Amino acid sequence: MIIQKISALLMTGMLSVGLLPADELTLERVQLQLEHPANGSLLKMPEQPYLLVSGFNQYQRWLSLVDTENYNVSSLPIPESAQFFSKAQLAGFELPQLVFWGIDGLYRMSLPDGEYQQLLAVSSVHRVLDSVRLRQRTFTLDLGSELADFFIPDFTSSHLLRQNADGSFRHYELQLPSRIQSWQSNRLDYQPRRPFVVDTNGNGRKDLLVVDQGRFWAFEQAVDGSFAVQPKALEWPVPLSDERALDQRSDAGRSYQGQQMDRLFDVRDMNGDGLPDLVMEREQLADALDRSTEYRIHFGRLSEQGLTFAAEPDTRVKTDNVPIDVVIGDFNGNGRQDFYIPNTNIGVGTIVRVLLRGNANLDVDFFLMNEQGHYGSRADLRQQARVDVSISNVRFDLPLFQLADLTGSGQQHLLVGESGRLRLYSPDSSRLFSRRSERLELDVPRDSSRVLITDLTGNGKDDLVLPFDAQDKQEHSNQLHLIFSR
Repeated sequence: MIIQKISALLMTGMLSVGLLPADELTLERVQLQLEHPANGSLLKMPEQPYLLVSGFNQYQRWLSLVDTENYNVSSLPIPESAQFFSKAQLAGFELPQLVFWGIDGLYRMSLPDGEYQQLLAVSSVHRVLDSVRLRQRTFTLDLGSELADFFIPDFTSSHLLRQNADGSFRHYELQLPSRIQSWQSNRLDYQPRRPFVVDTNGNGRKDLLVVDQGRFWAFEQAVDGSFAVQPKALEWPVPLSDERALDQRSDAGRSYQGQQMDRLFDVRDMNGDGLPDLVMEREQLADALDRSTEYRIHFGRLSEQGLTFAAEPDTRVKTDNVPIDVVIGDFNGNGRQDFYIPNTNIGVGTIVRVLLRGNANLDVDFFLMNEQGHYGSRADLRQQARVDVSISNVRFDLPLFQLADLTGSGQQHLLVGESGRLRLYSPDSSRLFSRRSERLELDVPRDSSRVLITDLTGNGKDDLVLPFDAQDKQEHSNQLHLIFSR
């Protein structure tokens, strides 16, 4: 299958930024023209000079392959039934492969030639193709082997596909249905349940942890790598709301006043002790607009029965506003997990500001875990930005707000971009980031939530991928800007 060459290098430029007195950061900018808007997804293939860019309009969809060494851009064929794409380590291949999840099964595509073949047939909750969308989605799991396994949700069950060394798959039909909600008489929503990979019984093997009907359940892995298809109930005393309590459809006639909802937000080692911890999200509602959110962290402990948790959280992070996003990571390199939470106050004042000015204030709060394993009652650092709102286009555009290791030192820089300017805050051991920023005249996409931070060259430094679409400035329409850390 031949790939059509559709673009070439437009421009390169060198930008030197003095971030520290003894250190100068050099950024190289490359602008590439695409034949389609870069409004879908971005995926960097590990250990390969390939970047995937999907895009769409109301009539068709595209998938482009960018070679980050010679800056060639090629158009890839899309398997007709494909709905999502991702990367996976497959038997018989040294490097991760490009894979697709389609309405009739899974596919693998070789790069850069674009040849594809079906890996296996499997049904899923996606039975009808959205023919003008193609997005990146993670549908692989790491269950302890060196090969990727696949988790495919269906309507009345979920499919776990364990990969064998010869490339074949063992199929387990897990008794885990999707959640269903009906809206009036003409709409049904099926929401797949998210699996978490956790050793729930302390035997050294990775199990699948899920939430269903207000309880924690585990699909346990046996010694031979097989999985039980019936889940085991876990008697953890952590508060968890059932799906009826989480139902916020307005046609039920319920009042929002005084509601409290507890969800499982994430499972990860938060305090660096090697055991998984629960990150629970508690949302409290005074009314439909007045909400506060608290993230309650329950540290994992091992007992003779396996993993256990206390009923009360060991520490917590609270915000009085509505989070737009929640990012968890080790921001200062101390081995403990921190939070940053962009949030805004959705109240009458914000609504008036949006109507008059077309924008709203965005507060980004940083919460750092201390040596005792606790977060402060207030944010350790607050940065501010602005969200642009277009009422006529029913659209709000988020600013660029990302953390990136631009020097390969393991320390994060804070990047804030809006109104044609990129501000870079260097790491500071006393307050996380420096008070003063270095500024670059650099256009960023109107909606910077799609910006990708990744190492494009393998030099240990983070680079930026800025995707522009047809609604950006005309001179940047349907372009991809690569900002390399040299």
